[in-house]
Amino acid sequence: MNTATVIWLVVLVALLVLFMLTVRRLSVLMGRTRDLERYQKLVKQLDRRLGEVADPFVTQLDEIRRRSGEPRTLGESLPAVQDALRAIAAEGRGAKVPRGLSREAGAFTVELERAVRASDLVGHGMDALLADRGSRELEAQTSLKRGALNMRHAREASTRLAAEIVALRPADLLDRVEQPARSGAGPTRATYIVDDEPDEGQ
Repeated sequence: MNTATVIWLVVLVALLVLFMLTVRRLSVLMGRTRDLERYQKLVKQLDRRLGEVADPFVTQLDEIRRRSGEPRTLGESLPAVQDALRAIAAEGRGAKVPRGLSREAGAFTVELERAVRASDLVGHGMDALLADRGSRELEAQTSLKRGALNMRHAREASTRLAAEIVALRPADLLDRVEQPARSGAGPTRATYIVDDEPDEGQ
């Protein structure tokens, strides 16, 4: 075999290797793109569902706090609201998060879980309110106020985070260093019970 033939074989092998590497990288990029698009679609759905549950719930709750609504009606609907919020949060926790998106995904999940805790706080307030004991009136109103504020804040934060996630492109995630995944990991926004804030309902 002459030298020219050997050189051409070496060049051919090198080109083949480069082609295979390019195909592999394109395949990885396409996979990440599909994963990101799938997660973005889920986030939009979860945020929409949260709004469908939380928005009318907060409206009813504000009416109760202004004493223009019927507490027992809200009390009867509360278990269904809590079940719906828990289902939404469970889907958020169980979602497959694209590589490089753990921070935003964790923040979004935190807000979904915050909405669940807000509904539990409202449940405590409703129990106190419906107990027909004057001594628990302050306890009931405090729990309802804090529950409403936390639900409203969780709703606003989830919408903001959903918009940020949907705006991301695969290229935005390429240079990120992925942190080890942890259950409930992530961010950033306060998840404590809100207190001493202006009462929007009054």
